[in-house]
Amino acid sequence: MKKIKRGCANDKNKTKILIVDDHPVIREGLAQIINRESDLLVCAEAGTIGEAVKAVKKQKIDLALVDMLLDSITGIQVIERIKILCPDIIALVFSMRDNAQYVKQAIEAGARGYITKDEISEDIVKAIRQVLKGQIYMSDILFKNLSKEEVNGLLADKVKNSCD
Repeated sequence: MKKIKRGCANDKNKTKILIVDDHPVIREGLAQIINRESDLLVCAEAGTIGEAVKAVKKQKIDLALVDMLLDSITGIQVIERIKILCPDIIALVFSMRDNAQYVKQAIEAGARGYITKDEISEDIVKAIRQVLKGQIYMSDILFKNLSKEEVNGLLADKVKNSCD
């Protein structure tokens, strides 16, 4: 795991982000994109569930950007584990997979959004901002690949669950 960046704990004006992906180059690229924003800061990166748990225990993380499929575990399991430690953490899935079952599982696990790795960098920042506002985000490609009924069902389930 990359060490937590200096000054992260003292920077109260920025949204603190954890990136969980088993590919270091993906984590580094996402961090560069996110850290260009004046109000966002990647405070930690993790390649395993253990590293993600350590990061969440070590400091306050506002948002976790989680890959759906890691080497030996799913992003769903990561989200469930970190939400036990920090129920208020916002989870956003970032994945190569765009099938309805993965999206449904992510939303049911507590993710506030699902973005595919095919998106452009501006869409990643847009997704982060949207879920931070309490809204749900889904990539445009998901709307193209899923039926209207599937999308409506996913969104209806999330709205229902968030009101329970």
